[in-house]
Amino acid sequence: MGGPGPAQHVPQPGQHGLSVGEGAPTQQAGFVTVNGRLFAPLQGLNPDDVLQGGYGFMDLTDGGQTYHCGADLNSGQGDCNADDGLPVVAILAGVVRKVLPWDGYTSGEGNHLWYEVDSLDAPGPTWVHYDHLGSFAVAEGQRVTAGQLLGTCSRSGGWSCAHLHLELLPAAPAQGYWQWPYQWSAAQVEAAYYRPSAWWNAAAAKVQGAPEEVVMAVLQEWQLKGWVLADLYQQAGVPFNPDSATATAWCAELNRGVYRGRPRGEEHTIEDGVWQEYEGGVVVWKATDGAVSWNG
Repeated sequence: MGGPGPAQHVPQPGQHGLSVGEGAPTQQAGFVTVNGRLFAPLQGLNPDDVLQGGYGFMDLTDGGQTYHCGADLNSGQGDCNADDGLPVVAILAGVVRKVLPWDGYTSGEGNHLWYEVDSLDAPGPTWVHYDHLGSFAVAEGQRVTAGQLLGTCSRSGGWSCAHLHLELLPAAPAQGYWQWPYQWSAAQVEAAYYRPSAWWNAAAAKVQGAPEEVVMAVLQEWQLKGWVLADLYQQAGVPFNPDSATATAWCAELNRGVYRGRPRGEEHTIEDGVWQEYEGGVVVWKATDGAVSWNG
């Protein structure tokens, strides 16, 4: 995936939706945020690839028996245990529903917790599951704010390398807090879990002010150059050409979680390409090499 939208590395307090939690955003540097309201869960992640790490969504695990239902996150710095002990925070505000300590020997999820997001910044109903933690910083029933410390990253569950396993679900796990989709079909996994990249990009677009229909299009990975973009052009009273270079560039931005807003005028021709102004910046496309640049 691409970048998460306007990214900062030092959390800033901000409006967190319905519940602001009992704690405060961590003041430790190194967290990717979007507008100080949406937080990447692990310290040190790459702003241009927030979900970088090991197994990705729908990769085959368990010897080909299981579609991986989340994303394994690493900061990518140093050896495979460079993330051991790094802080893990809440993506958005919510309520901790379950804290599950590891027994010290069973392989699998290790120390893990579930929390339900109730922030208005969420792109849809969301439950978050973090696995392989080294420690917990919250208790069941506790309200947490976006960016609040929940625990530390580690390799509990018998893993050789420290990482944070992240799952995002549209509802409470139907099979309980130890749910693992062993031998589920691909359709079953895709119905029970969000694709993490789609959820992150939709949430990023939402906190940047994208209309609900745009957020839903990103979350469900619809074709963005259809009715969604055409509707924004219609609202602005601007002719829409789905094959234009500027429309393509706008969609590429949205697909990486950057919402550039409605058009402010028609596409204009320049000597070696085209340009167009949007609420969130001006895009220039050069025909000579197909390069795209955004200003603003």
